[in-house]
This record gives sequence, structure tokens and C-alpha cells, in this order.
Amino acid sequence: MRRTGNFIRNNQRLLAMSLIAASIASCNKGVMEPSVETYNDSTLNATVSTKATGNLVWSDNLEGSTFFTSVPSVQTATSYGITTATNPVYQGTKSARFELRDTDPENHSGTRSEISFNVQTNLNRWYSYALYVPSAYYKFDAEDEIITQWHQGGGLTPALCLRVKSDKLYIRIMGDTWVELGNWDKDAWHAYVMHIKHSSGSDGLIEIWKDGAKILNRSGANMYKAGGDITNPTVKMGIYKSDWNGSGTTATNIRVLYLDDIKIGNENATYADMVPTKNGTTTPTTPTDGSGSDGSTTLPTAPTTGLSVTDFKLVNSATEKDVVSITNGATISLSKLGLTKANIRAVASTDAKSVKFELSGKQSKTSTDAAAPFALHGDDGNGNFYYGNWNPPATGTYTLKATPYSGTTAGTAKTITFTITN
Repeated sequence: MRRTGNFIRNNQRLLAMSLIAASIASCNKGVMEPSVETYNDSTLNATVSTKATGNLVWSDNLEGSTFFTSVPSVQTATSYGITTATNPVYQGTKSARFELRDTDPENHSGTRSEISFNVQTNLNRWYSYALYVPSAYYKFDAEDEIITQWHQGGGLTPALCLRVKSDKLYIRIMGDTWVELGNWDKDAWHAYVMHIKHSSGSDGLIEIWKDGAKILNRSGANMYKAGGDITNPTVKMGIYKSDWNGSGTTATNIRVLYLDDIKIGNENATYADMVPTKNGTTTPTTPTDGSGSDGSTTLPTAPTTGLSVTDFKLVNSATEKDVVSITNGATISLSKLGLTKANIRAVASTDAKSVKFELSGKQSKTSTDAAAPFALHGDDGNGNFYYGNWNPPATGTYTLKATPYSGTTAGTAKTITFTITN
């Protein structure tokens, strides 16, 4: 990827001609396009919804008569690549719609529909948006694509990026470390908040919340050392699929996603500054982390019924005894704890009748335990815990979500991320 100026401002006439040609070519593929609002000359200089106030470096709620006009680079080669839509929306009446097809011409050295920002002048930054993925236009594909990346030039792959592969969301760090962040949920809005201390050393930090629950807390290097043509990170949001470069194809031919209430915060920003606010809701001032082990405060988020999961216990299935509470961000050493056969039970409120477990990471599992004690790998109802394929569990980083139910009524879920080592 190479750095360029503002593609739209400097090349409007050339872009318009290429957009028309690309649109005609795309229509020949027979892909149906939902109704959207597109760029046009009459709105380029109209009221903009972009702002930078307080601890926000940049934000756009898409409510102005034009959008993304203050973004340094809008990188799309088609008329449908980046538009606004009135359905679905997270807040207000509009959202940003990103579409990419395998027939799209390359731009900025790749097949992409992205917005790209300036090089970060401060390496402590916050990023957030609400995201919606329509299943009809985002089919399963074993080949990955990027939805957010922090690029540093120099001909290098992004040191940090969010990627979707096989209907799972991952963060890839330093080009070779993939950390699964859970299922790639479709047909529903989800609010993501990211706090990143970009660093090439051990003081780097990545914190990610999804819908108020922390799904990643990782320390260590997350950027290349800047120097020469390697710059500080540049964040890009949208869709980039390298497997569609040139004449490349994969199992699917279209990708569509929606973003709303997009923000970039400075080093003084807080979760409350960044969290997207949904229509008809009140902005939470503190995320729910489940443990406070990273210095944050846990909010009581249970519904009025009190139906909730309050804790996770690591169980030694060989002795049928609890070993330790698993806090968010915890590291579990199997050798230090003397564990081979292991399980995890959820501590739920007394009105819980069942608990659904969703585990992702080195090993994945979705299960529902319909009787207490509620355990990931099940039990016989008398406290004799099964261990499944955790004999021993594979080492690696995991995310576990447990949702309590009373009949068909769901209570407050609890999500943690933890790492298992030898």
C-alpha cells in the first residue's frame, strides 16, 4: 500500500468517469444493490457531520447532508463503495455503508473500500464505532479480509489489524499472531471501543470492548519501530480483501458492512467519551469488564430480575473441586495448578434455569447446561464435572461468554478473556 493525497478532492472528474465505468461493469455481475444515498457534486460542500471536540480527534455520526469530507483519503473505486444508508442505523437516521465486490477495480494498490486517516501524532489513541453486518451480503468465506487496520507504510503488512475469517473475528498482531475475538455476528448492531497504546516495545496495550464487555486486554509490541519510510500508524476503516486483488476470487463475491457513530479519541479520552450511543438508550459511563483486574470498574448490569452470571470458576475435573476464580485477562498455568482434566463452571443467580456457554480461541465450543452446577463441558448434576476435550486444554488465549436463562428469558451475560499456558 502506498500513501496518496485526497483521492476524491484531487481527482473528482477522473473519479466520476471511473465510477460510471465500474458501476456498469458491476451491474453485469447481477449483484442486487440495496437503496442507498451516494456522493454527488451538489452535496460536497454542504453541511458536514464531522467534528473534533473535547477528547475527540475526529468523529462522524453521518447525520450531515454530506459525510467523510474531512477524512484525508476516501479510498473506493466505485459509486457504491462508500455511501450512506437510512436502514439499518444505530443512532440518528443514517449510517455509512461500505461495499466491496471481487470485480471492483483496485485503488490505492488494492481491492478496497476504506476511509483512511492521517498518521497518528500521538501513540495513545482510542477508536470506536457501531458495526452491522447483513448476512445476505456477508457469506462465509475461508479467505480473510481486513475491516480495520493500522498501517505504517514501508511496504510492510499492517502491524495491527482486525480481520474476518470463516465467520470469526480476529486481531492480527505484528503480522503473524492471530487472536480470536469471537463469532462474526451478523444481522445485529454491535458497539466496539478500542484503546490502543501503539508501541514497538513491551509497554504496548490493546483493549477492546464489544457491547460493553471487554473481549481483549493484551500487552506487548503492536507496531513496527518508526523510521525512514515506516511511519507512526495510520488507521483505516472499511473493507480490504487482498485475495480479490488482480483477478483473484474466493468462495464469495461481495462484502457489505455498515458503520455508525465513528470516533477517534486522543490520549485523554475515556470509554464514556467513545462508546457509541444507540437510539433510545443512555450512554454507559463505564464498561463491564467482570473483574476490574485491569483497573476499570465493573458496573452492575443485571436486569431487574437479577438473572445474571457473576463469576467463573476453574474446576479440576479429576477432583471435582474449584481451583480458582477466572478473572478477565487472567493467565492460567496448568503445571502450577497441577491440572490435566479441567472444566469451567459459571456462578449464576438462583433464578437461572440454564446457562449457555460460548467459548472461542484455540478450542471452540458452544453448549447449554440445563441444570446447576452450570459447566462448560457439562456435569452429572451432582457436582461430578466432565472435561470433554480439556484433557488437558490446549494452550492459548480464549474468550468465554456465559448467558443465563430462566425459561426463554435471557439475563445478563458475562464475558471474559483468559490465557492458558503449560
